[in-house]
Amino acid sequence: MEMKHYVLVSNSMDAMALYQAMEDKKIKSTLAPTPREADHCCGVCILYYDENDKDMIKKISEELTINIDDFYSCENKDDPNRYKFC
Repeated sequence: MEMKHYVLVSNSMDAMALYQAMEDKKIKSTLAPTPREADHCCGVCILYYDENDKDMIKKISEELTINIDDFYSCENKDDPNRYKFC
């Protein structure tokens, strides 16, 4: 089962700053809408692909004094045929 991993922060500016720092450290990630199931107030979060990067992400956020509200993981329910048209 493939999982999706998210970093939830309180605002989009923190999300952008943390995302940029993660990118600089070569952590594969993407800015993404916050999943509805995460029930979080900020509409932007960071999707990261390797669960083993969690400790490094915590360290980066501490260095930048960015508060991480939560880490959220869920099963990937994306339809693999979503963009297939023929």
